[in-house]
Amino acid sequence: MNQSLELDHLKFQLREATELLGSLGLYQGSKWCAEALNGIISNDLSKNLSSDKKSDSDETLSIYDLEDNEYDNNETTPVNDPLYNVIFKFPKVQSKINDKYQFAKSLFDCKEFDRCSQTLNGLKSSKCIFLRLYSKFLSHEKKKEEETEGVLGQNDNYNSTNPSIPLILKELDQLFDENNNHKFENYSENPFLLYLKGILLLRQKFNSLAQQTLIKSLKIYPFNWSCWVELISSLNNLDQSLQILKDFESFFEIKFLNKSNFNNNQIHPIQIIVKIVKIVINQEFFQQSMELYDDLNYLLQIFPNFSYLKTQKALISYHSMDYQEAEDLFDDILTNDPLRLDDMDIYSNILYVMEKKSKLSYLAQFASSIDRFRSETCCIVANYYSLKFEHEKAIMYYRRALTLNRNCLSAWTLMGHEFVELKNSHAAIESYRRAVDTNIKDFKAWYGLGQAYEVLDMHLYSLYYYQRACTLKPLDKRIWQALGNCYEKLNKFKDSIKSYKKVLNLNEVENFDNSSIFFKLALLYEKLLNSDKVYEFMKLCYNEEINLNVKNDETAKARLWLSKFEIKNKNFELAYNYASDFNHGTSQEIEEARSIAREARNRINSKLPNL
Repeated sequence: MNQSLELDHLKFQLREATELLGSLGLYQGSKWCAEALNGIISNDLSKNLSSDKKSDSDETLSIYDLEDNEYDNNETTPVNDPLYNVIFKFPKVQSKINDKYQFAKSLFDCKEFDRCSQTLNGLKSSKCIFLRLYSKFLSHEKKKEEETEGVLGQNDNYNSTNPSIPLILKELDQLFDENNNHKFENYSENPFLLYLKGILLLRQKFNSLAQQTLIKSLKIYPFNWSCWVELISSLNNLDQSLQILKDFESFFEIKFLNKSNFNNNQIHPIQIIVKIVKIVINQEFFQQSMELYDDLNYLLQIFPNFSYLKTQKALISYHSMDYQEAEDLFDDILTNDPLRLDDMDIYSNILYVMEKKSKLSYLAQFASSIDRFRSETCCIVANYYSLKFEHEKAIMYYRRALTLNRNCLSAWTLMGHEFVELKNSHAAIESYRRAVDTNIKDFKAWYGLGQAYEVLDMHLYSLYYYQRACTLKPLDKRIWQALGNCYEKLNKFKDSIKSYKKVLNLNEVENFDNSSIFFKLALLYEKLLNSDKVYEFMKLCYNEEINLNVKNDETAKARLWLSKFEIKNKNFELAYNYASDFNHGTSQEIEEARSIAREARNRINSKLPNL
């Protein structure tokens, strides 16, 4: 590692973020920060990574100490170092209000959201306002879930809006108005109120405005992982995502790095967070690059026990179809953190593709013994039944997963696959639509929609969805092959040829059987009346049989076509060679080849001089 890192600074930030996010009820963000904190390299091993200087107050300072400190304290503590100004501090409140907040927070923890919100009515502290409005939002979300009658059921009103959202947004806008600012606080600069506004705007489908709000929140407090997750989920293309990251890096450099004592050979904790976000974004957009792997390996040296980062590495291998590498990484994660169910549904997908039934069976039993009411567990069990071709049972478990978590990303897509297996195209289409509504970057859902509409012979729809899938994974040869087939059905033969040639370009680096693609191209050129190209690709298809010892329907048809072509052009010896060795195909094709071979042999014999 050629750059040093102040690990104490990073630990301090993650420790504070864990406590702060937990105190606001943002438990997923708090859990992520705590997992990252515990995944950092131990002090005994970090001497080569961090400086010899260590903050004496690192182990004892807490967020509550920060609230109790006087803001004009000039003592040399981490808080007075410009580096530590990243920490967001809620203004100090009266002990009576704090007691009420603690009571409301206990109600929130018990999921008594309405009572929590009512308890905090009238309190002007930004912390109290956040928890009150957040509780109100969660209360209506909970009621909406309770009113929904089953997944894909008759009264499955998943598209219904949360009636509290417009009211909460209106109140937030009033708070952000400069004329209504509390005399002790500037609400418009509170990162958590901005975060709340951002997620509400996302629910209202105002993506652009939501992104701006979430970005503003992160610029004030970049250690709110819950906010990063919402921002990443709203991003629709890679270029936009990378530009946002670039803007973040420039902003943080101006705001923090230039004001701190860090030199060019040291890494700021914010830069670490941005690197992690960059890896997640590249993973979600199916990117592969040496820079990505370098960043990931660098971070894994800092966080050798951080399961989240190991999972990202496994997902990158999974997306690149390196299933063995992905399986090994998940095995390592399970060995070091055996009770962690996060992302284990992806592990089950890998075992499904590799057809490791016994291992998948063990994983399903193991996950059920930990928590059978986790959506990940239900997906694992569903995959097991799918591998056994028990598609109805698989669908039942996918429904159960979605009942537990409507935002379970993989369950909608996988349930769509099961409906395709049962020839229920309409239910499959609805499942895939829900999948892309949940995650617009779900390549498999877009691809599944294309397949479902292709089964229904609705090729224009199919083409659109294949194109959407192709924008997400432009180097996936399956998509280009599907596009080629779709263009052919729409009589767009030139576009079909371009698509199939793209498949050949993607197969150049592999010892791959291209006979079916060559045969397809030959037939397309035949429709365009280009006989030279037809001969060229029929010959290439035949060469696959010779060079790779491949024998299939395409090579058999190519051999038969070439024998007909040569006998027509009076190349009887070539025609005989093609037809005489014909031993793969239908009985009619074999009989036709024998007939051509006899005719070619008779013509050759007729040209021989009489002895």
